[in-house]
Amino acid sequence: MADYSTQIAALEAAIASGELTVESDGDRVTYRSMTELLKARDFFVAQQNVASSSARPASTVAVFDPR
Repeated sequence: MADYSTQIAALEAAIASGELTVESDGDRVTYRSMTELLKARDFFVAQQNVASSSARPASTVAVFDPR
């Protein structure tokens, strides 16, 4: 399971400070706008939610007993 918390924390720190350049895990990315930065944060939050989701697909088992 992937852990996106480092990327999310770096993006949120950049959002709070108004910076468009984000460093995380040795990588540096400069976003073109705050809107792009917010979209990146939303993407990583969604990925984190999918990765941590423990919901399994619903299934139904039916048994027919013609006694």
